Amino acid sequence: MDPNRKTYCWSAAAGLATYALGVIVMYFDMHPVTTKQILTVITFPLCLAVFVSAGINLKLKRPPERKYYWRMLAGFAGYALGLVALNYFDGEHMPHRRWLVILPVLPTIYLVTVIMSCVSNLDEMKRKIVVEAMAFAGLATGFTSFSYLFLRDMGAPEFRPEWALYILWAWYWVGLFFSWRRYR
Repeated sequence: MDPNRKTYCWSAAAGLATYALGVIVMYFDMHPVTTKQILTVITFPLCLAVFVSAGINLKLKRPPERKYYWRMLAGFAGYALGLVALNYFDGEHMPHRRWLVILPVLPTIYLVTVIMSCVSNLDEMKRKIVVEAMAFAGLATGFTSFSYLFLRDMGAPEFRPEWALYILWAWYWVGLFFSWRRYR
């Protein structure tokens, strides 16, 4: 049996366990009723599960990939801490509370630069696949968002800005799959 396969099995088991525990904890804390709350309970623990699974697989990665993993983890942690600080310190009596919005924005800018440098350091074929997937995702998200205007006119709910990011990620994974298959 391949030793890497054993590591991937442990990684998958740890990721599934993290996801299951996260869903259980969030379900009992939130008692989700609305669609938004249900989606939060389903998707938020998935982020933690991906990081746990990827962390276990770090010893199989090359040093540059490990470097970007830790940088992205630091960026996501900074973003989460920024959101916590924004919600904790946001009060009506604080004269400069509007400046607190910068706290989660700065780690987001950092994450963008980390992702861009990670993509630029990929080999030529991987970079081509990722950039094609990003281009497809950007165009598909734009057309999806614009097309939703017609659905809204027919009675669909108002388009919320955060939906664009979710749509972008969904289209990215679709584009990545087809781009990967084309160059395989």
